[in-house]
Amino acid sequence: MSSRMKWLTRSLVLIFIVGAVFAVWAWRLDVEMKERIAHGWFRPPVNLYARGEVLFTGEQLTADDLQKILAEQSYRERQGSEPLYPRDFLRLAPDQIEFRESNGEPSLVKFVNGSIAEILSGDPFADVARVELEPQLFAQFYNGEPILRRIVHIGDVPLECSEAVTAIEDRDFLEHRGVSVTGLLRAAVRDLVKGRYAQGGSTITQQLVKNYFLTPKKTLRRKIQEIVMAILLEGNLNKDQILQNYLNVIYMGQSGPFQVIGFGAASRHYFNARLSDLDLPRCALLAAMINNPKRFDPFTNPVAARDRRTLVLKRMVEYNMISPQDAAGAAATPLPDQSTERLTEPAPYYTQAIFRELDRLHISTENGVNVYTTLDISAQELAQKDVLSHVRGLEQNNKKIAKIKATGKELEASLISVDVETGDVLALVGGRHFARTQYNRVLDAHRQVGSIMKPFVYLAALENRDPSGKVYTATSLVNDEPFVYRYQGQEWAPKDYTRKYHGEVPLFYALKNSLNTATASLGLQIGLTNIVDVARRAGITQSKIEPLPSLTLGAFEIYPWEVATAGLTIARFGSRLPLRFIERATDREGKEIYRDDEQEQREFAPETAAVLVGMMKQTVQTGTARRATLEGFNWPAAGKTGTTSDTRDTWFLGFTPHVLTVTWTGYDDNTPTGLTGASGALPLWLAFMQKYCLRFARGDFAWPAGVETFTYPARDLKRQVPTAEPYETAKNTELIRLK
Repeated sequence: MSSRMKWLTRSLVLIFIVGAVFAVWAWRLDVEMKERIAHGWFRPPVNLYARGEVLFTGEQLTADDLQKILAEQSYRERQGSEPLYPRDFLRLAPDQIEFRESNGEPSLVKFVNGSIAEILSGDPFADVARVELEPQLFAQFYNGEPILRRIVHIGDVPLECSEAVTAIEDRDFLEHRGVSVTGLLRAAVRDLVKGRYAQGGSTITQQLVKNYFLTPKKTLRRKIQEIVMAILLEGNLNKDQILQNYLNVIYMGQSGPFQVIGFGAASRHYFNARLSDLDLPRCALLAAMINNPKRFDPFTNPVAARDRRTLVLKRMVEYNMISPQDAAGAAATPLPDQSTERLTEPAPYYTQAIFRELDRLHISTENGVNVYTTLDISAQELAQKDVLSHVRGLEQNNKKIAKIKATGKELEASLISVDVETGDVLALVGGRHFARTQYNRVLDAHRQVGSIMKPFVYLAALENRDPSGKVYTATSLVNDEPFVYRYQGQEWAPKDYTRKYHGEVPLFYALKNSLNTATASLGLQIGLTNIVDVARRAGITQSKIEPLPSLTLGAFEIYPWEVATAGLTIARFGSRLPLRFIERATDREGKEIYRDDEQEQREFAPETAAVLVGMMKQTVQTGTARRATLEGFNWPAAGKTGTTSDTRDTWFLGFTPHVLTVTWTGYDDNTPTGLTGASGALPLWLAFMQKYCLRFARGDFAWPAGVETFTYPARDLKRQVPTAEPYETAKNTELIRLK
């Protein structure tokens, strides 16, 4: 055999072997792809839902407000006599709105003078006190990854969106079989001109393969695998299926720690609208962002986003998809604004709490689960913004905090807000920025509680009798003078913050002004074990509490969630209810697998707790938290400031008849702030509550039947406490007493 024949034979054998290896490799890729596709393109997610918007008679809401709420939740507005379908609404008159929820349940809301006057619901209509809109999806997790995704079907994708995507990403999409030779050649030329890897030339099918089956790493081996798999995928799916899955897997930006994946989620994130409702300008913008969502983000880079959108529209004109007039009109359309009402960072600290609750309740997430939380999106949005604004404001305007900031330390704050009626946790913010630290200061920060402990000392007193055998009341007297208490070979001498003492003062006066010596004296009279018992019954169950004299002034560590739990017991007039994060959960088919059934427990007589609430109202009116009243907070409210002796921690616990909120401010490393509860934590509480409480009427607490309000004359206070401030004796004091 000649050498030429030998060379030819060897070449053929080599080609055969390479071909066989390639065929086996391609066959295995095909099998792997089919197996993954057979199990479904997307593993079932963990869906977290916020509670639906609650509408109630008496709520401070206008017809325009409700129309805005419905529009933001993607309800369609109908006109005239058009029939109402699920998720439609109709403005019947200036003061009436009818809507249908997704389950088809109709409701009619009537307004008078800026509030809800009447709610009719059901078929036929019947008077109801409240109605709740559908829960709102606010976060999703796939394989434990925080991802926002709304799966869409190709039939729900507007033609303008499909055409915009193919125009800018793959103009030959309908002609090629997975790989575009002309596209690869164009990319190769571009790479040679640029002298680097500048353009991949990938088709939509290749991009789908890369995003779903492979990694974005740019290597020759990965590129070859991508090309082969794209060709194979075209043999398994039709063009509609490929485009549908592509629109569901493409990365479209970031929302805090959550990736925005797919056009469905992007439509909600950028436009707060359903994908099916998008028009040409919005479709073109989404298509423009595919190439580089960060660079072409309309919120952060509007100029680049507008230019890229114009390019998409130009390509659509070139390919005869739209007219030049349509393109010009779309190019002139303003970009979306980042709504101040939207949850810009999907409650990361709250989400952290949800997953802990799922573990505690032994609810498996492996096969997907729908979790219906108690989160109020509007409350959470306010809380997140207010926490960040609060710490930044102190760092800019407080000289000591600014000086500490210059050393590189950041002031921290936390907030938890709870529905008084249900115990639902409406909002939770565990720090100024979750992306920098996932340390949740509401759930995990064990901080000295300071004067927040004092209400429980007074509650213990109201349950007991004074040394003369009389029942303690809001006007019972307690001594506010320095003293030394000796125990276990030690001496303890509490001192007032101002070093100003008043002699004998009424209980309400001592509490509203947070007098240390008076509170300590009272606590020692009634017994430290009684105070421990009251604190435990109120809800401080996790933290260690010892019957030491410093207990009366809060010289022990406690979690903010425990403060909220115990404060809620007071706000509910002695009825204890655990904080609730999850209302119910269902599996992926919608079958209920968990429902909260926690029952309230009566821990204190409602009349006793009511007397304490009446005393705590004075804290807000003329006491250490009077700043709230001075700055225009005019809802009935009760509260207590808290400051540790070294100013490392500042607290405020405050509640209205509807909402309880606990705020804290300090440094993680215990650096003293020089702030008090009134200057460090109260301003954050006030910023949040001033806005959130706008929805509620200003009616007083619903006092138990066994108590009554009474007036403590200003002249009596001035006589009893000559050192009282003029603003304290300018008018009579309203208190609560047993009938």
